[in-house]
Amino acid sequence: MPIPSTSALQALVMLSRTGSITGTAEALAVTQSAISHKLKALEDQLGFPLMRREGRGVRLTERARHYVAEISPALDVLTRASQTLALSGSLTLNVASGFAASWLAPRIGGFLAKHPGVALRINTPRGYGDLGGRRNDLYVSFLLPEEVPAGSTKLMDVGFFPVAAPSMIGGQMLADGNAVARLPLLHLDNRQDWQRWVSAVGGEQDPNPGVVFQDLQIMEMAAKAGQGVSLGDHLTSKAAMERGELMQAHPFELPSPRAYWLVHGNAPPSESAQAFEAWMLAEL
Repeated sequence: MPIPSTSALQALVMLSRTGSITGTAEALAVTQSAISHKLKALEDQLGFPLMRREGRGVRLTERARHYVAEISPALDVLTRASQTLALSGSLTLNVASGFAASWLAPRIGGFLAKHPGVALRINTPRGYGDLGGRRNDLYVSFLLPEEVPAGSTKLMDVGFFPVAAPSMIGGQMLADGNAVARLPLLHLDNRQDWQRWVSAVGGEQDPNPGVVFQDLQIMEMAAKAGQGVSLGDHLTSKAAMERGELMQAHPFELPSPRAYWLVHGNAPPSESAQAFEAWMLAEL
């Protein structure tokens, strides 16, 4: 039988200490669903059940407890060896604010748990495509194809669709693009975003001029407060939509000419930068 992954074994050992999926996820700085997935895969590989539900927690089966007692010393040896060889030094990232707030911030603990010796700094650019002379170690930038430096890695494409507080549209998606255009609109950087969307959806109504924001998070706060309709996407609007603070206001999604790219700085990538790049690509 192949040796199980160390991350799955670490999850099992931590579960034996915390007695809950939630506590295990917090201790390892990953999501509860990730822990559940690892434990299910480990059960399938080992061929015996690992735990039973007990009230709000879980209890390891007798066979699982014996297994944990056997593997714990080996994992301790691996942990000490890894800490001895741990990465150190500084790592400076320049990350587009929407990506930083919506994707990176909720996950950054996972990288730091693996590399606690790295002194991490996260900057945000002043605008789209601003690579600032590429003086930082790594960039996650929202770029047009012609702005992408050679050797960069595409992380994800983006499509924009209207989002609004449910109370603003009666809790139902609108079918008419012109009806959306007549609502108070919230713009990011300029008013061209809504003009492109209305034109692409086949609308004849000139978009409501509305308010222009320079900060994505402030614009989203205004949308959640029912101050207007903004253009969101599946990355930056996901959390607010899952919480019911925003909903998609029209089914049409306009593909963005920009995409999120991982870009290296001018200097050769350090070991810390290489480790961060590998971690990010694995998480995506």
